[in-house]
Amino acid sequence: MATTMQNEQKNWKQEPMVWLLIAIPFSAVVMGVVMITLAIHSYSGLVVDDYYKKGKQINRVLARDRFAYELGLTAAVRLSDDGLVEVRFAPGTGVVPGKEIELSLVHATKPGLDQTLKLERSDTSLLTGKIRLKGEGRWNLYLQTPDWRLTGSLQYPQFSRAELLPNYAPE
Repeated sequence: MATTMQNEQKNWKQEPMVWLLIAIPFSAVVMGVVMITLAIHSYSGLVVDDYYKKGKQINRVLARDRFAYELGLTAAVRLSDDGLVEVRFAPGTGVVPGKEIELSLVHATKPGLDQTLKLERSDTSLLTGKIRLKGEGRWNLYLQTPDWRLTGSLQYPQFSRAELLPNYAPE
């Protein structure tokens, strides 16, 4: 009778090696589905579409920063809860008339949230506009015309004010 028990085969469901062999491909399928889901729901866009063209423009950007430094431009930006944006230039550094000034708000990690706002001149040292920030976190601010550029950063919504300065240091 002992020999008949040894000759009987175990049910495959009771073999641990069978379950191990099934678990490996099954876990690969599950992880594949998880990765595809994460890729679809967390798309943050292309960082730079044409990196070569951007690289060639770096000297122009540096010239704009240097020109803002030479003009002595500095400004402060304030965002209110109702979406009003106020940019106030430091005393004695009013804006050049006739220039279109825009404020770009660039999210540090999510390019899909980036926004650009054309500002209206209220007086010689105050610019205003309306904007609604779509997310929270760190925002890089660029106040610019074709001739000059000021930069700053803002941790929103913890802070609603930021200082904008030329990104240039003389040698």
